Amino acid sequence: MLDSKTLKLLLVEDSLEDEELLREALLEIEENRQWCNWRSSAIVAVDRLSDALDCLRRDSFDAVLLNLSLPDSPALLHTFLEVHSGAAAASILVLADEPDENFANRLLRAGAQDVLVKAEVECAPLAHAIRYAIERQRRVSAARASAYVDDLTGVLTRDAFLTVAAHCGHRERLALVEVTADCETLDPLMIQAAEALRRTPFCASSLASSIIGRWDRRRFCILAPEAVLHRAACQLTDAGLRFSFTSLEEIADAGELPLCAKIAMLAD
Repeated sequence: MLDSKTLKLLLVEDSLEDEELLREALLEIEENRQWCNWRSSAIVAVDRLSDALDCLRRDSFDAVLLNLSLPDSPALLHTFLEVHSGAAAASILVLADEPDENFANRLLRAGAQDVLVKAEVECAPLAHAIRYAIERQRRVSAARASAYVDDLTGVLTRDAFLTVAAHCGHRERLALVEVTADCETLDPLMIQAAEALRRTPFCASSLASSIIGRWDRRRFCILAPEAVLHRAACQLTDAGLRFSFTSLEEIADAGELPLCAKIAMLAD
């Protein structure tokens, strides 16, 4: 099993000559200790889009070095979009046969972290490009995650909660859980309350149908079967949490939902 000090690369290239040149460059980078954050690299090489997608389904990689011209792909952009959709958190560096600034900009807008012209690849710049691409991708992934997770409590943000809740069944009931505290002690108590909500049996037994989010400054929101919510309320009354039971439709009618959320619910 590879450790965190091994850089995992997926090389997608159908030219044996280009593959060999890239392998030699990557070996030289490793021998010269130019990876910085990694002691060594592990390379998986494939020459077809279908094989690349299969590798991405079965394993995780730090970066993908991708030649877009593959025998089983109808178009260059199609190759990129297919790999990008399956790459999860891996950064993608496109290996171009010829410089094309317009197409390179299109790929960057679509999610590529870099576009390298194969004839211009040299060891040190390649090492820098891969390292920086991985770091940029990690920042992108962290920014996306932070948009869905509340920084203080670790539960879903209100927008993320509403997005998930819009796709749940109508049998679930909504509970708003208020933390009663003054402003000075509110944040620590919100953290404790989030932990208490996550530890309740209803989270463990009904995880698939229970969603927890932060509604506002002092309230959490939970969507779960009604009986489950009532059991949780009984268990957590002594924790200083005040439960109130409602529904997404009722709080929408009461004006507690922003217009965009109401439209999304109606469309769903």
